[in-house]
Amino acid sequence: MTENKGHFEQGRWVVEIEKPAPPADVNVIDKRFSDATKSVVSSVDDVMKVTFDLVTTDEGKQFIEKTINDTQTQIQKSFDEIISRVKDELDKTVKNLK
Repeated sequence: MTENKGHFEQGRWVVEIEKPAPPADVNVIDKRFSDATKSVVSSVDDVMKVTFDLVTTDEGKQFIEKTINDTQTQIQKSFDEIISRVKDELDKTVKNLK
C-alpha cells in the first residue's frame, strides 16, 4: 500500500496535493530584471557625474567649448557646400539658357 501525504478531515483521509515548485525561469527572470535595474541606475548615476564634471571643472568647460567650436565649423562647411552646389546649378541653368 502506498502512503500518500494527507490528513484526516471529518473522518476521511484527504490526500494533500503537493504544489508544484515555481518554474526556474521565474527566478532567472527576477535576477535578470534586478540586474538590468541595477545597470540602469548605475548608468544614470554615471551620466549625472559626467554632467556635473562638464559644468563644474575646467576640463569639462574646455570640452564643451571644443564641441561647440567643432559643431560651428561643421555647420559652416555644410552651408558652404550647399551654397557651392546651388551656385553650380545656377551656372548650369544660365549656360543652358544661352
